[in-house]
Amino acid sequence: MRYLNKLLKQSTQTQYLNKVLKYLVDLHLQLKGREVTSIITACIQMNISPCSKHENLDHALSLAEEAVSKEAELLVFPEVFSTGFCYERIEEVAETVSGPTIEALSDFSREYGCILAGSMIEKREIKDKGAISPEKRAPYQYNLGFCIESGKLAGIRRKVQLYGPEKKYFASGDSIAPIRLQKYSLSLGLIVCNELRYPEVARKMTLDGADLLVSAAEIPDFYIYPWRIMSISRAIENQLPHIACNRVGKDRYSTYPGSSFITDGWGRILAKAGKEECVILGEIDLDEARKIRQTGSILEDRRPDLY
Repeated sequence: MRYLNKLLKQSTQTQYLNKVLKYLVDLHLQLKGREVTSIITACIQMNISPCSKHENLDHALSLAEEAVSKEAELLVFPEVFSTGFCYERIEEVAETVSGPTIEALSDFSREYGCILAGSMIEKREIKDKGAISPEKRAPYQYNLGFCIESGKLAGIRRKVQLYGPEKKYFASGDSIAPIRLQKYSLSLGLIVCNELRYPEVARKMTLDGADLLVSAAEIPDFYIYPWRIMSISRAIENQLPHIACNRVGKDRYSTYPGSSFITDGWGRILAKAGKEECVILGEIDLDEARKIRQTGSILEDRRPDLY
């Protein structure tokens, strides 16, 4: 009832009735044990103020409210959306998984009944830093990919392919397992920025059962063309829809041109953004996505004995 009341506050009467109808149909399908046939996805293409965690989080949730008012169900934020990389204050802005950022996102997800994915700077829990000599210490942070569903943490994974200066500040993760979503009976392959450059990451996620690919990125202007091509390629190679979300704005390191987009499993563009802050939405037909995956035998015909 709280969800329906929220819809009423933010909608016209017609919008409200349409949303209630979709909500009831989805609920009916779940109770009947049938799969929901489509999902409305969104990229939250936002500017990020360096190191301004509370400001960025509030701004992200404001844009997320805009997305859910347009019926978005799966919302993707850029890489380290709440802080930027903020190397100069990284230990200060880093949080544990039980910290206020995940808590605020969980509250939002619970209130709106939506799924949120992205990445943030996670504080590594090391009991005694002083016991390790400085020259042998690993970084005290991870670049944490997260997925929150209906107010609960559905899964996390830590970025494994670190880029350039990131290696000085972040420890590498050790898993690329897909994250299971309960409502839609889907598994999500969450790619964090530089990992997109390694086709093996998306392919391993696909082999392990991913149904959708999601990329949380912070791509500068000089690399935007390769990023677009690689993002579409990962979709086509694995015959999976791909939600690729980049940031906009500037920091001391680069300018970021946005250009987020959403594709189907053939790499066809369902929605795309320009260079300004915005929210884009794309509805993914899950039945069609399954048919695309069943076209041909790409995975079965691989020759792992040779490559």
